[in-house]
This record gives sequence, C-alpha cells and structure tokens, in this order.
Amino acid sequence: MSDFAPALEEAQAVLSRAVADAAARGRRIAAVVIDRGGHIVAAARMDGADHLTLAIAQRRAAAAVHFAEPTRGVALRLARDPVEAALLAGLPEMLVQPGGFPWRDAGAVAGALGIAGAGAEDDHAIGDAAIGML
Repeated sequence: MSDFAPALEEAQAVLSRAVADAAARGRRIAAVVIDRGGHIVAAARMDGADHLTLAIAQRRAAAAVHFAEPTRGVALRLARDPVEAALLAGLPEMLVQPGGFPWRDAGAVAGALGIAGAGAEDDHAIGDAAIGML
C-alpha cells in the first residue's frame, strides 16, 4: 500500500469481500474506495443496487477521510449536536451516515471505503468486516 492512496489490488480485494458479504446477507450494495483527495481508486455496484448508491458510498467515504474514523460513531455524535450536523449537511461532497471507514497506512489516513445500499447497520457491518481484513 502506498502512503498516498490505497493500492488498486488491495482496494479491489476489499470491494470483493464487501460484495460477497452483502450477497450472503441477501443485500445489494455499492462500494467505493477513495484516496485522501476523494478520488475513486476502485468501485463496484452490485446488479440491482439503486443507481444512487455509488454516489452515496463515495460521500460516506469522504466523510470517513475527513473525520479519520468510521462514520457510524460520527453520526451518533452528530445526533446529539444539531448545530454541527446542520453545518455538515451543507457540504454536498460528504455524507455522515454509517458505512464510511478510513483506510489507514502506517497509522495515517490514506483514503477510505464507503458502503451504501443495505441499510445503515448492514452497511456498517459489511464495511467493517471488509476493511478489517486488510
């Protein structure tokens, strides 16, 4: 893995694990891996997944890069802080919902994984399992 971005081969492996997990759950998802700048390294949208899921996954990944932590915890904190939540809602490139995971290289955030389409809890579980196997 490069310290600038997730390597394509590793990104594709994570996406494959996410898609396999979603299929095992009977869910259809989109998954995307981005670099620190928000540029797509690799992406997948399962047959039958809604056309917007890829964009949602990318925005969740962008939030994970920004906060340097999984977006599920951030979303829970923002639920208690409506002022900050409102400020972040105005940023169209980020979406703070469960399903975003920072991609770390030697402790530093090199990018992120975003998952969308299975519902908040399943999106989180699928992404956590997929990226946790790095």
